[in-house]
Amino acid sequence: MVAEIVCLGCGAPLQSTDEDKPGFVPESAVGKPDVLCRRCFRIRHYGEFLPVTVDESTYQAQVAQIFERPGLVLYVVDVFDLAGSLVPNLARFVLNSEVVVVVNKVDLLPERVQYTRLADWIRGQVERTRVPVSDVLFVSAEKQLGIEQVLGLVEWETERPVYVVGMANTGKSTLLNAIAGRLSDKKAPYTVSRRPGTTLALSRLEIAGRHGRIELYDTPGLVHEARVIERLCVDCLRIVVPQSRLRPRVYQLNPEQTLFLGGIVRLDFERGDRQPIVLYVANDLPVHRTKLSRADEIWERHQDDILQVPCAVCRPDFANRRSIRLQRVRRGEPSARGSLAISGRGSDIVIPGLGWIALSGRPFDGVLSVPSWLRPSLRPRLVGDLSRRMEADAQRGEER
Repeated sequence: MVAEIVCLGCGAPLQSTDEDKPGFVPESAVGKPDVLCRRCFRIRHYGEFLPVTVDESTYQAQVAQIFERPGLVLYVVDVFDLAGSLVPNLARFVLNSEVVVVVNKVDLLPERVQYTRLADWIRGQVERTRVPVSDVLFVSAEKQLGIEQVLGLVEWETERPVYVVGMANTGKSTLLNAIAGRLSDKKAPYTVSRRPGTTLALSRLEIAGRHGRIELYDTPGLVHEARVIERLCVDCLRIVVPQSRLRPRVYQLNPEQTLFLGGIVRLDFERGDRQPIVLYVANDLPVHRTKLSRADEIWERHQDDILQVPCAVCRPDFANRRSIRLQRVRRGEPSARGSLAISGRGSDIVIPGLGWIALSGRPFDGVLSVPSWLRPSLRPRLVGDLSRRMEADAQRGEER
């Protein structure tokens, strides 16, 4: 299926002619088993990252091989950024395969979130993209939480290939390393990094399982240009990407106050009732509350010390801004064009690649300022709403 000799870590075809292109290795390394390209070697041993992205046409050419040879598809999504981890146009490549959605990074959610109750909601979100879903599993690939469920599927797949697909930075390679490490003596064959876009091409690994030989394929992660994490350097990512369980941060906000989420998002509360605003973002992300009258001064003078991210190098990508009006509307009442309408039950403002802001549903009139390329969205509250709704629906089903 893959004819070239490729880097075991990222799948790029190996070559020794151009140091600036993916897959470069010294000529003396060509032909050796389990070779890592220079880029993967530097990521693993020195923490360096040379940015190379996979465009959508190249990605789809790679993933099209799943259509030609169907199998078991492990569709990895990030529970922290579900909307930003759905792969565009995946349906046409996996219609003949069995698709299991693997919801990764559940260890980052607050303890009170009963994430298994979100299975039906996540299934619905994925199936809206026309991808048929046979099951939904919840894991932490890094902590190997829930990994036994995945192993129980993969270890029997000796007659068809197993593909791992997903957007960049959802944890595909980490999941594959966990599978390979548990089912064989292969120790972390795939390169992982905090920076999106580490895997560059379809990468095959054959392992000897208990029931026969298993073919595993890592696929390149498609970079989503409208996510915060795609626009940040490695140093900024250390602050923005969650590394441990989220601690919800609650701010009692009065009218005419502003919240800054670093220098990425600004939330101005203009009118309404005093109310709690809950932030579900990385624990290290700087958050600053101030008077609305001082917000412009903070923005102009304190990007480096108070707001901190993005850094001066990344900041130009975040300079062009747009303002989105936030308003609470009654059921059936239309919202203004270009605004986000908050329901009376409360809503999450989802910031792709950053996290979400939970609003209580009390009267709120304000403005959300974000980079011009960022597309925030609203959903029912994940914590304390969606999980309860799923539980209530299940109870009603039992009563019927």
